[in-house]
Amino acid sequence: MKVSAIYKESVAQLTPILGAGEAESSISILLEDAFGISRLDRLMQPNTELSAADLSRLQSAIQRLANHEPVQHIIGFCYFLGRRYKVSPDTLVPRPETEELVMHIVENYRTAHEPIKILDVGSGSGCIAISLDLLIQQAEVTGWDISPKALEIARHNALNLDSSASFELKDALKDLPFRSLDIIVSNPPYIPEKEQLEMHKNVTDFDPPLALFVPDHDPLLFYRAIGQMGRKTLVAGGKLFFEIHENFGPETRDLLASMGYQEVEIRLDLQGKDRIVAATNPPRP
Repeated sequence: MKVSAIYKESVAQLTPILGAGEAESSISILLEDAFGISRLDRLMQPNTELSAADLSRLQSAIQRLANHEPVQHIIGFCYFLGRRYKVSPDTLVPRPETEELVMHIVENYRTAHEPIKILDVGSGSGCIAISLDLLIQQAEVTGWDISPKALEIARHNALNLDSSASFELKDALKDLPFRSLDIIVSNPPYIPEKEQLEMHKNVTDFDPPLALFVPDHDPLLFYRAIGQMGRKTLVAGGKLFFEIHENFGPETRDLLASMGYQEVEIRLDLQGKDRIVAATNPPRP
């Protein structure tokens, strides 16, 4: 069967389930990363045919897509800031908003000439910690996660990407770092449990709930705990960076200000939504 026909039929099959944009994107990623057939290949060599074995593999993958499984789980990896990361059901699939969080930090610290100690709380696949390690000179990056399986993925990615970021099994609600830090960054769980019914199945059915949801009565649970951690362990002038729920920007800002942080600011993502909060730890009295 010719690649051009395969692409059209696959998109047509998935569009009623996923929507046209996601169907086209998922099939393009699947063909390129699982079968080595890029968009340019489809345009320039539309009569290329898949073998019977590859066609069977593709049909199996399409059925998984139809069940709302993320294409990144099917191929086993995703790209984050141009680098390839292994992912699994034990880690979140990184989103573009998290790339914006990382680049906001990098813009401020890219050319640091002294060692910068960074803690990434809730590392998952390790994409934040590894990116900061590779993009900031003199960075000393540690990642924490409560999931041993997620830490296996993060360590695999660090080794594969030649990163010196280290990863530890820690609970952000209980543990404290053993040393002073210049930066704490986190994309913690921040979705109230009641919002599950409004979310896509490719998130609720396949991303780890531990990394997504917080109790309805306390949506700022992790921001409070990590903020308290920062007041104890950040150096004077040290920075706290959070990815946040778009509906809780002012609440998160006010929470950090009430803890004594200074220069608390909200940054919008490319969609114009509240997405990043940054704050500075003041000198201790």
